[in-house]
Amino acid sequence: MPRPSLRTQRSEEILDAYMTCVARFGLEGATQERVAAEAGVKRPLLRHYLGNRDQMIVALSLYVANTFNNQTAELDFYLSEIESGSQLVEILFTDDEEIDPRLLAAWQALSTSIGDHPDLAKPLLAVLSRFLLVIEKTLRRVSPNASAEKVRAVAQGISTVFLSLDSLAALDAPSDWRLELKQAALLLTETLDVSD
Repeated sequence: MPRPSLRTQRSEEILDAYMTCVARFGLEGATQERVAAEAGVKRPLLRHYLGNRDQMIVALSLYVANTFNNQTAELDFYLSEIESGSQLVEILFTDDEEIDPRLLAAWQALSTSIGDHPDLAKPLLAVLSRFLLVIEKTLRRVSPNASAEKVRAVAQGISTVFLSLDSLAALDAPSDWRLELKQAALLLTETLDVSD
C-alpha cells in the first residue's frame, strides 16, 4: 500500500514559513533562501512544492486570503451572539493574541506589491470586503435605528482602526496606543446610538 502524499502538508508548512518571512522582511526581502531556511527545507523543494517565484506569490496570496477568510467566518460566528457595538469592539481588540500578526503583515505586503502583481488586487480586496461586511452586518443588527450610511461609515472606521493595530506591532509602538485605538473604535460605535 503506497504512503499518503505529504504534498499538501509540506506545501502548507512552506507557505507558513513564507508568510513568516514576508511579515518579517517584506515581499521582496522574503527570498527563496530565507523561506527555505525558515521552512527547514532545501531551496529546490520550494520550486517542487510551490513553483517559481511568481507562482509562490500567487500561492501565498491564496494562503493568506483563505486564512483571513477562515478567521473572518469564525469572527462572524462569534459576533452573531453579541448585543452591542461595545461587545464587537471587545472581541476585535482582545489581548489574547488569537489573530496571527503575520497574517495582516503578509496581507499588507501583498497589497503594496499590486503594481508588480495586479492579478492579486481582486482577491485581496475581496478579503477586506468580506471582513468589512461582517462588521457592518453586526453593527446593523445591534444598532437597528442607525442609518445604513452611518453604519457603513462606522464599520469602515472600526475596520481601519483594527487593521492598523497589527501594523503597529512591527514598530514596537507604545502599549497605550492599543488602548487608544480600542477607545477610538468604542467612540465610533457610540455614534450609532446618537440621533442624527
